[in-house]
Amino acid sequence: MALKDRFKRLTTSVAEQDEEKLRSFCAAFPDVVPITELAARAEGTVVGEITSMRIVPRPDGSPWLEATINDGTGALIAMWTGRKRIAGVHSGRRLMVTGRGAPIGPSGRLLVYNPRYELL
Repeated sequence: MALKDRFKRLTTSVAEQDEEKLRSFCAAFPDVVPITELAARAEGTVVGEITSMRIVPRPDGSPWLEATINDGTGALIAMWTGRKRIAGVHSGRRLMVTGRGAPIGPSGRLLVYNPRYELL
């Protein structure tokens, strides 16, 4: 059995191994839903890693901070209005996010406005 596991590790890409580690990390938290199972317009909590961040300029001059969060099963966008930065929130950081997601775009990716979050 150990030889089979070693062979699998050698033949799997690093990205796939990282995704599997992230999925197992996120699944270890109680009362957390995988992003792909999070229902639109329903309150939910997910754990994931920030894969990208950007500041979205607004016509009224108040910027919005946008973070794409991935848990290995899917991704969602967390958007904090009126913020350019939040201490501790940066790419590569893992966090727990709670909020109500609204589907956007043709893919139906979820967008959560001003979620509650906890840095992990």
